[in-house]
Amino acid sequence: MRLVYRVTPQQRLIIVEHALQQMQAFAQRRWWHCEAGGVLLGRHLLDSHDVVVDEVSTPQSSDRRSRFGFFRSYKHEQIAHQRWLEHEQTSAYLGLWHTHPEADPTPSDVDLRDWQQAVSRDAFEGHRLFFPIIGTHNIRIWTLSRRGVFRELKLENKNGDEKSCNTD
Repeated sequence: MRLVYRVTPQQRLIIVEHALQQMQAFAQRRWWHCEAGGVLLGRHLLDSHDVVVDEVSTPQSSDRRSRFGFFRSYKHEQIAHQRWLEHEQTSAYLGLWHTHPEADPTPSDVDLRDWQQAVSRDAFEGHRLFFPIIGTHNIRIWTLSRRGVFRELKLENKNGDEKSCNTD
């Protein structure tokens, strides 16, 4: 299974099964599960405007994790740089992901500030970064552009209709 989201009329965000499974493995389905997160890694397709998430970094021992908080360590940036070198400079940093201990996740003020800092400070290709939050039942994804346009993406099905994404 892969997830396909409409970004613009010309662009889609595609999350392949492996990357989806990597994130869902850390969903906070029990009261003792801590928030987790990492970076999105993938590629901008040459013959289209589509963006593909091929893999994600997963929690590192240097991260700080609690039930309601997550601090992403520098190790994730090192992983992204290593993938860029391994894939002959074709693996791109596409955004940040993390979990929330809620069925239908919504970004906190801390999340919004983190995302704004990522767009303004991080080096990345393209016009925007992507920010999935993995909830206990749903995955929701937002995007923030270099111009400051912030919005939630909608999942598409084969007919192009919008639907919600359930992680069950």
